[in-house]
Amino acid sequence: MADQLPELFRQRLATLCPKWPNSRFLVAYSGGLDSSALIHLAALILPRGQLGAAHLNHSLRGEDSARDQRFAETTARELGLPFLTESRNVAELALDRRKGLEEAARRARYEFLKKAANDFQADFVLTAHQADDQAETLMLNLVKGAGPGGLAGIPPRRPLERPELTRAPQSRPVEVLRPLLYFTRSQLQTWLIINNLSWAEDLSNQDPRYRRNLMRRDILPALRNLNPRLVQALTRTAEVIRGEEDFWALHLQNLWPRVVIAETPKTFLLNRQALRSLTLAEQRRLIYEALTRIWAARPNPPEPLTFAGVEMVLAQLKATRHGGLDLPGGLRFEVKRDELRLSLASRLAKQVDRNKIAL
Repeated sequence: MADQLPELFRQRLATLCPKWPNSRFLVAYSGGLDSSALIHLAALILPRGQLGAAHLNHSLRGEDSARDQRFAETTARELGLPFLTESRNVAELALDRRKGLEEAARRARYEFLKKAANDFQADFVLTAHQADDQAETLMLNLVKGAGPGGLAGIPPRRPLERPELTRAPQSRPVEVLRPLLYFTRSQLQTWLIINNLSWAEDLSNQDPRYRRNLMRRDILPALRNLNPRLVQALTRTAEVIRGEEDFWALHLQNLWPRVVIAETPKTFLLNRQALRSLTLAEQRRLIYEALTRIWAARPNPPEPLTFAGVEMVLAQLKATRHGGLDLPGGLRFEVKRDELRLSLASRLAKQVDRNKIAL
């Protein structure tokens, strides 16, 4: 398997991106095991003029973070690749945005990658998520009580920035590709060792503050006693559910004009009778999609969008009386005889308007 990895990687990249020979790619390169395998594999396949590397220093581990930044730059230069880097104080960002460290780091990383991709004029950003990451993500989402969207795990391809979150015209539509999702961490490590390629050990992988480390260190190893091929099984499950999610996305497009009377970034008017005529699954999906679009209009929302909010709307949809109620996540619904109105809470709608004026 190890000696076949470059060709398997090329096949996976070609599947995700048929136009790869004529595209520009930016590797999100931390210097760790997974991203080191990614950058070396990409450098074997892609011409140097089409490939660059980007590294964000999260400033969470002092000199260790600076060491990783130097290692990443040295490796990129040795491969003859342009190197884009930046430092952000993620701990301060987490406090300012009222987010956990993991979420703040993720947001900072994708904000940086968006800027770096534009500077490099990349068509695609390659990230090093692999099969073990997929298994961990599925299980973490399951524990949180996520719906099918969460259990579909990490998508192999998606826009770098969701269109509804774009606040300014984007010069280049950039997508994220994850060609390592079908390779395990063990396979990547074996290939690096056989080829005498080094990586920087990320000490944050031992930090008990991160839920993913608990899943990686304790929970998945215990579950492997039930199924030694657990990672492959969970990866397959995520792939099956992702196919179901693709079906639902198309089905909702067909249902949308039947149910949605009018929409703006912060308000949806739904035909109550048309919505009541649908199955429970269709009702949940439509309401969740509308609430998600409204929630995304919020500036840096601190509160999550919850399943409880969807169920509260559904309960009132069936009721005979009219009324309204605020929902978790800073949202609101109002039920009338023929219409269901979903919107931001009034205080938040005013805040969104003020932000648009400022922009």
